[in-house]
Amino acid sequence: MMKILIVNTLYHPFKVGGAEVSVQLLAEGLVAAGNSVRVVSLHDQDTKKMDIVNGVEVSYLPLFNKYWPYANYMPTRLEKLIWHLLDTYNVVMAKRVESEILNFKPDIVHTNNLAGFSVAVWSIVNKHKIPLVHTSRDYYLHHPNSTLFKKGKIQSTNDIEVKLWSFIKRKASKKVTSYVGISKFILNFHLNEGFFNNKNADFIYNPIEKVFVNKEKPTKCVGFIGRLSEDKGFDVFCDIAKKNRTENIKFIAAGKFPNGSEGDQLKKIADESNVELLGFINFKSFISQVDSVVLPIKWNEPFGRVVVESALAGVNVYTNKIGGVAELFDFFDNIYEIKEFSSNVKQVVKKNITMDFNIKKNVELYVLIYEKVLKDET
Repeated sequence: MMKILIVNTLYHPFKVGGAEVSVQLLAEGLVAAGNSVRVVSLHDQDTKKMDIVNGVEVSYLPLFNKYWPYANYMPTRLEKLIWHLLDTYNVVMAKRVESEILNFKPDIVHTNNLAGFSVAVWSIVNKHKIPLVHTSRDYYLHHPNSTLFKKGKIQSTNDIEVKLWSFIKRKASKKVTSYVGISKFILNFHLNEGFFNNKNADFIYNPIEKVFVNKEKPTKCVGFIGRLSEDKGFDVFCDIAKKNRTENIKFIAAGKFPNGSEGDQLKKIADESNVELLGFINFKSFISQVDSVVLPIKWNEPFGRVVVESALAGVNVYTNKIGGVAELFDFFDNIYEIKEFSSNVKQVVKKNITMDFNIKKNVELYVLIYEKVLKDET
């Protein structure tokens, strides 16, 4: 049995994306395998809170920064700048994580999304000579926006602002014992940019819980799920809806708009395109309503959780060969490129069960990495 301390910005019941789901499935899987796990995450309260979630011990810490970034509050440009400058190396949050380390006494520390904590956590882990595994689930180490997508296009790592924001984090990454990417793409992306140690690096696809739904009819409802934002291609989805909507087919979207002018503009486009907005609903509720899923992703999506979830559920998925999503086409016969979309396509699913996204396998692969770094450190 190992004692594993997992650090991630948010944890159940707080959720903004797929990372929180993946970390929770891993944590619960590690506990089921007989390990002792404590997750350290953030919440919007002023004091620390402890809880047990499905056997996982969770420590919710207060955030030391200018504001809580996961509310509807719209910070000024100056407030945003201050937040991100402090988040470059947040000594206060690192000290709070150190208290968790001293209390829990883990054999290994596994960091994931670090927004709010900062890479200062890595220095604290090194100080206590504890093996450190890090999993990249976005582009936080390159840029505060975590997407490397700005003004409608993918940002170049040669951009001066990307180089400035990533300078300290790139140097700090050398303190990581073992590095994991959630796809071949994001693994190589970071290694090619001089992050981490190439000798102790690998990729592990995210775990996916398969949702069983019965789909044997022609497309009558086309859906979009995820953040209703430009980087996710929601504007393109609305355009497809506008061009293909008939009395026999409707287009629906599940998710939340980003705050500010981008969200306001996209909501207007959705209304004009007669896209039915469902708000934030769980995946099973969404997938039971649709026959096809259209996800015109524009940014270099590190993995593409909803692409896999939808494909495993047996519906046709139309998306772009971009980032880690490009790798998913090799696993499924029901993932197509956007240009192939047709409202008349029938479901032809030949291969929709694969062990590559199995929760148990995901846990076993991480355990192998933990055991290796522990062995190498002794």
